[in-house]
Amino acid sequence: MSTVTTSAGAPLKLISPTNGEALRPVAANLLSDGERLWPHFDDCYYLRVGREALVDEVVSLIRRDRREQALALLLGDRRSADIPAPDPRDVREALRTGLSFHESIELLGYGGLGWYFEHRWIIPTYLSGLSLLHWRAPRHRSILEIGAGLGHLTAHWERMGGGDSLCSDVVFSHLWLSRRYLRTGRVSVCFDANGPFPLSSGSVDTVLGHDCLHYLSDIPGALSEMRRVASSGRLLIGHAHNGEAENFSPGHPLTLGEYTRLLAPSSVYDDAEMTSAWLEQRPPRPLAATSGSAAQAFAFVAGEPPTDPVGILPVPAPSRRGGITVNPLLSGASPAWPSEKFVAEYVRPFAYLDSLRRPSDAELSAVRQGTAPDDDLRRWLAMGVLVRSPGAWY
Repeated sequence: MSTVTTSAGAPLKLISPTNGEALRPVAANLLSDGERLWPHFDDCYYLRVGREALVDEVVSLIRRDRREQALALLLGDRRSADIPAPDPRDVREALRTGLSFHESIELLGYGGLGWYFEHRWIIPTYLSGLSLLHWRAPRHRSILEIGAGLGHLTAHWERMGGGDSLCSDVVFSHLWLSRRYLRTGRVSVCFDANGPFPLSSGSVDTVLGHDCLHYLSDIPGALSEMRRVASSGRLLIGHAHNGEAENFSPGHPLTLGEYTRLLAPSSVYDDAEMTSAWLEQRPPRPLAATSGSAAQAFAFVAGEPPTDPVGILPVPAPSRRGGITVNPLLSGASPAWPSEKFVAEYVRPFAYLDSLRRPSDAELSAVRQGTAPDDDLRRWLAMGVLVRSPGAWY
């Protein structure tokens, strides 16, 4: 193979984050930029700068045909050095097949981040991202999601027909787990969005950054790179923390004025409105120009709004409802939230969560038989009461 390809077999134009040269396969699990080698496993490309010693060790192991050890090293790489690495024995255990997603994140030492990924379908900030995609991205066009975590939003967009989309994150294990459980057969790229994006110009139609921009130390540089790789010039920025409001894990947030000067957006939203719009299955209402300082987070659209958005959530055909299950957090008489932090961060600001209940047995039977009313099924799916989680998830 002389080129890197997407899951659909189209050329994927990866470039070196250090010298900008095109990357080409030179051996199994290795790409070359003419000066150094870069590793990849299971369609997850490791192109993170600042990890030269790790890359050299991984490449050395690959060249000696010690691929499992090489992969284990990448799976142990963290976002920053102050986060303890997982036990190497647990990482090797995580490589076994047949594990559930829950078991894998336990072995990889995700801690509190684990429940965030495991239960993201019901988190209000995830719903705001769905609203941003459904109403402000053109249907059937590819996206690149930066800071994607496990790529829940990318996976949803691909299910909606989003072409050869890509998700990226600075943590390799996030993308590897996504490939294993959530985006089977899809391509991901591990890189630091504070530096050059290892993608050629115009690689995708639209770039999405959701709940991640405020964690970057070089926001202007990241926005410049996002514009470079978006062929349409369209940027979707969701849940960007407000520098004038209190936030959990605030990062490096900007004020509304600072964001708008950098983005020159065509529309601005209170991110909580994006969540409300999704719950009500309607277009989001833009923020009034003179308001917004009290919002905890914002959403921005830079570029022309699409003429053909997906809009409301399509209901799966009766023949495709077999994988729909009740969210396990709602299996009892009242919601069983995974932690006090979850309650403080999501349930208290979004009171509707505590009123969620599982459908009755009769309603669930109607869902499985394909006779449930479309509006009921759409509402349960939109709220995360019912989920279409992959097999072996919980």
